[in-house]
Amino acid sequence: MQQPDSLWIHDSRIYQVGQVPVRVFEPQAKVKGTLLLVHGRNGAPDQVQIVEIANAYLSRGWRVAAPGLPNSVAVPDSGPPEAVSFSGHVRAATRIWDWVAATWPNAPRALAGHSIGGFAVAHLAADTPDTHHVLAVSPPMSGLVLMRARGTMGAAAIEEVMREAPGYFLEMATADAEPALNRMKAPLAVVTGAEDGLVPLKSARAYFMAAPNGRFFAALPAEHHCPAGPACADMLSAALAALEA
Repeated sequence: MQQPDSLWIHDSRIYQVGQVPVRVFEPQAKVKGTLLLVHGRNGAPDQVQIVEIANAYLSRGWRVAAPGLPNSVAVPDSGPPEAVSFSGHVRAATRIWDWVAATWPNAPRALAGHSIGGFAVAHLAADTPDTHHVLAVSPPMSGLVLMRARGTMGAAAIEEVMREAPGYFLEMATADAEPALNRMKAPLAVVTGAEDGLVPLKSARAYFMAAPNGRFFAALPAEHHCPAGPACADMLSAALAALEA
């Protein structure tokens, strides 16, 4: 039997939504619903941590739609990476979320996001009361979380993000998903790496605690910002069971 990751990378269909390519895989079994899977800064649908999340959903009969959002170094022809921003990421994800609703209007819809993809899906879920559930992997609740983490790495780490993404850097002081999380009705699960240097464990836990319907929280030992592998797959499966996905 062909493995899910091979199916995901090679046999999924690419839709073009405006300027954004969206990779979609539909399982052969009856579809439970549609997941929008949002990558982080400089992410892409074929990165290992995104494929890991996709596999967890595919194995449970969910359709997965994973866009290559604008201004990512990992997405060809997506625009200049220095133009990425928190607000831009949310706007781009919102457009794809609306497209998912229009394309599969009768299926339950769920959200998953990695890194600032987790920041984005909090906003989408807050504005969509019928969201089935939300899964966030390594999610920062605010730009300040990421700024403080870089501060502990030293001045060079801060200078790097200032140089690479000036708009993103400016929004670090104000970008905040906590109000959205407070309003979110959907059940939430968070999976993170216990050794994540960008989103420390206490920050991932704060994201989880900000939502009124938190169902599952797990920190993977020895994993960093992009968890993957058998232990991660097992934890994602447990998270989805808790979310009744």
